Amino acid sequence: MNYLSQYTIPFSGLKEGEHLFDFIADDRFFAGFEESEITKGSITVQVKLEKRSTYLRLNFVLRGVVELICDRCLENYLQPVKSSYPMLVKFSETETDDGDEVIYIHPGAHQVEVAGLIYEFIVLSIPIRHVHPDGKKGESLCNQAMIHKLEEYRAPDADQGAPADPRWNELKKIIDK
Repeated sequence: MNYLSQYTIPFSGLKEGEHLFDFIADDRFFAGFEESEITKGSITVQVKLEKRSTYLRLNFVLRGVVELICDRCLENYLQPVKSSYPMLVKFSETETDDGDEVIYIHPGAHQVEVAGLIYEFIVLSIPIRHVHPDGKKGESLCNQAMIHKLEEYRAPDADQGAPADPRWNELKKIIDK
């Protein structure tokens, strides 16, 4: 049995109205997605389902942490995740482009698979640049030995030292206007 198959919401036997479903995205969850930049984490996901005769409205609320590699010092750190995402599920045999917040399922379907949606929402919740968060006093929590090593091998700024190429002077005049 596939581990991600437990991330489904069976709606066919539910009455119209609101229903809550709880899921946990843990290490085994992330292992189900090939080439994922996230391999470890613990996120609780609460899905509020509003069932109507012609559609389903889902609201995903995510809270927890994932382990990422810092882009600056290359050490692992825990990135907090706290977000919510709405999703509308429509019943149709043909799919039209109604935007990113709408998915279509067959009218005869009795459940909706949410593992892929949960993974996408987690990825959308983390910042593009993965850097240790600052400490309480504003100090960097990165590995200081690595930061010093990076400073040691840092290339000098282009504005310092070498004279500028005179061919750029005419273009600089245009920018300064």
